[in-house]
Amino acid sequence: MRCISLLLGLWITTLAWSQTTITRADLAVRLLEAEACWEAHRQSPEARLRATRPLTEGLTAFFSGRLDVLARQLTLTCLALRSDAAPTPEQLYAGSLGVRLPRVFRHEALEQGEQTVQCQLFAFYPAERPEIGLQLHWAVLRVGDSKLLREGTLDSPEAGATVTLLSRAPEGDYEVLFALKQGDQTLRQWRQPFSIIRQLDTRLEALDRAAETHDDADPTERMTVLNAVEVLQNALKGENPETFYPMLRLLQLAEQLSAGWERGQSGWRAAPGDYWMATLYRERKVAFRLFVPPQFQPNKPLPLVLALHGAGGNEHLFFDGYGLGIILKEAAKRGWAVIAPRSDANLAHVAGALEAAQQLLPVDRKRIYLMGHSMGGAQSFAAIAQFPDKFRAAVIFAGAGQPTQVPEDLPILMVVGEQELPMLRSNIENAYRRLQGLNLKTLEYKRYDACDHIMIVREAMPDAFVFLERAPAR
Repeated sequence: MRCISLLLGLWITTLAWSQTTITRADLAVRLLEAEACWEAHRQSPEARLRATRPLTEGLTAFFSGRLDVLARQLTLTCLALRSDAAPTPEQLYAGSLGVRLPRVFRHEALEQGEQTVQCQLFAFYPAERPEIGLQLHWAVLRVGDSKLLREGTLDSPEAGATVTLLSRAPEGDYEVLFALKQGDQTLRQWRQPFSIIRQLDTRLEALDRAAETHDDADPTERMTVLNAVEVLQNALKGENPETFYPMLRLLQLAEQLSAGWERGQSGWRAAPGDYWMATLYRERKVAFRLFVPPQFQPNKPLPLVLALHGAGGNEHLFFDGYGLGIILKEAAKRGWAVIAPRSDANLAHVAGALEAAQQLLPVDRKRIYLMGHSMGGAQSFAAIAQFPDKFRAAVIFAGAGQPTQVPEDLPILMVVGEQELPMLRSNIENAYRRLQGLNLKTLEYKRYDACDHIMIVREAMPDAFVFLERAPAR
């Protein structure tokens, strides 16, 4: 009887999983959870070393299109970081559960009782349901003041179950802290954001009209408005963005920009913060994230780091992922700005991001630094060849591609994890030897033990900033 029960439970879970299409936005939540696990346990070389295998297998699965396998490997990554014990059925089942939470809710629909802030559970991969049930605990907090609005528990969570988190709340950006527990033991914990916005449809229509009316507005401001409209409209359709960026903040920036146009002025006002923007470069849209440090002063030139993400990523990877945005922590220490564009063909994203940054901020053009991970490393080599006088120094994190033309006075740091994929490591070593043959004045190569392709950026980033900081003027 017990065997039949277990088989029935596995069949039900497999059926629920087979009817679910895993999205990249779903995986973004799991990636940030894995980054948080790494941060919690990275001081242990043994824990890091255990995690490199599932991370590497997850990377292979991602590029094979097996997002279910990637999710399972991210579960194993967190478990390996915590312990060398074999995963239990309870842990694997907890890792299989995901939560679909819309990113945007209309305030009026909540106030009138037409809608609630509700989420639904789904399965990332098939897993046997344990005999002893789990509990899903959740708490809703307001972003900014961390005020607790509501909390609750769902017993015996399974794919297909729905949870009502809130019935009504003021306009604002919020996050939900989730935890899967078995008794007093926490098996998993993570967070997911959502926003409640007043008169959203009316405000989006107004922004659309403003962009159409002011087609002569600054291209970066206009594309930022259009990008915000597109993201929010897609979110209303259930297409969540692959970032935790607050949706109300995105809307408010777009409204600030368009309000300036109505006064016949630029709507951009540079101030410390994290901005999700876009620009137009040679008729191509370039989306990017921009970080302005706390030390920003309007008339003081800012050093700038241009960060190029790896294949399969986007403009959010350096800001949200990669050590939970460790690049921003290192930049903030020094008062540097950071811009990370979404990859595009023919380096349009590199030229477009540089042009936008110099328009938005008082960039110190003698202190523009370049860094790239994996595919972004290959693009960094190409950018150096195409713009040989732009950069003061460069860092290549486990880079793909090979250098071609590199000025001999451009300092370059190359880094790689000891547990890198053999094929990629061979390519990186070949690139290093080629750079050696170019007789650069400053060329460094560092290897990091207990580190794979994904986590190399987090582990090497502090050293990368030290390297950039001491680069001599060109």
